Amino acid sequence: MYLEIAEKLRECADPKGPAFTREGLAGFFGVSPRSFSQDRAALTYHRSGSHAAISYVLKGTIFFADTRQVVRGYPRILPASDYTADRFAVVQERTFFRALRDGEVIVEKKEDGVNIRLYKHGDQYLFATRDVYDGGNPLVAAGIENVRALGIDYGAQARQLMDKLYPKAYGLADLGYTLCFEMLLPEMETIIPADQPDLILIDVLDPDFVFTDRLEKERIGEDYRLNLVRLHGRMQGGSEAGDVYKRLRALEFLAAREGVEGYVAKGRFEGSDQLFIKVKPAAVREAHRAFSAGDLQAVYEAVQEDFAPEYLHDGEFAEEAMLDYLGSHGRNARWQVQDFLGNLPPPAR
Repeated sequence: MYLEIAEKLRECADPKGPAFTREGLAGFFGVSPRSFSQDRAALTYHRSGSHAAISYVLKGTIFFADTRQVVRGYPRILPASDYTADRFAVVQERTFFRALRDGEVIVEKKEDGVNIRLYKHGDQYLFATRDVYDGGNPLVAAGIENVRALGIDYGAQARQLMDKLYPKAYGLADLGYTLCFEMLLPEMETIIPADQPDLILIDVLDPDFVFTDRLEKERIGEDYRLNLVRLHGRMQGGSEAGDVYKRLRALEFLAAREGVEGYVAKGRFEGSDQLFIKVKPAAVREAHRAFSAGDLQAVYEAVQEDFAPEYLHDGEFAEEAMLDYLGSHGRNARWQVQDFLGNLPPPAR
């Protein structure tokens, strides 16, 4: 399913496709209706703990009921299966090995920032995060106690940077492309601190919901004067797991030596979807993000606004939704969320 997701999204956007409601979209994709949050006419899909393959590639996808526009999400990238027992990583990895043999695999620097997508809806340019269609959620984990009052608006910050640094990008959005950036902010508490605010182009989705290849991305970056993510190199040949893992581990050591967050290996076949594997050095993998009480409260309020109350009665669902919004599924983040939810008063029924 994950390699055919672009075709499935085109079918969904067709006027004869499903109704753009929680129930209509859930039935079409075979997922739970409670995983769709709604803000006015926009519905956004959240993985919310689902381990189905479709949930990984559908994560962050936005559905506009007024125009039947679909804005494809940017997936949460998993490490290789020797670092996670997640079934999706194991299944995708076999296809990745085939791409090494019969397709193409490139390796790009992994930027440590906020994932932002620029797209156009009607006459508006919008900046989406993985969880919000317009980037309107405040920035958490930026050393700010009162996030609701003092937090940084993702969308507004991205718009300011785009207007100042890369205004030509709007022309590409006019053509129906979705541009995927990593927004770097010095004030954000990241493992690799940013020297200055910037938007790094990491991927481009064409109007048919397909990730463009590296050559096309380079052409777009040059034509539209965008700061393109650095290409580290290409992986070729070999499909044995042991050989591939050795090469991925070599990237870990290189990332540690160069002082970067890591690398992303992107595999593809002609005309198919893109495959992702992230590689991080041990110091980055083991780093823990600490969220303030204000951060946790702000995220819980956002979850309450976006999901029906009866969904949040399920403690596991509420936990997974909060982790999605926090952008961290690490052990320490999960424990903090569990403690926060455990201290809440029982929900009224």
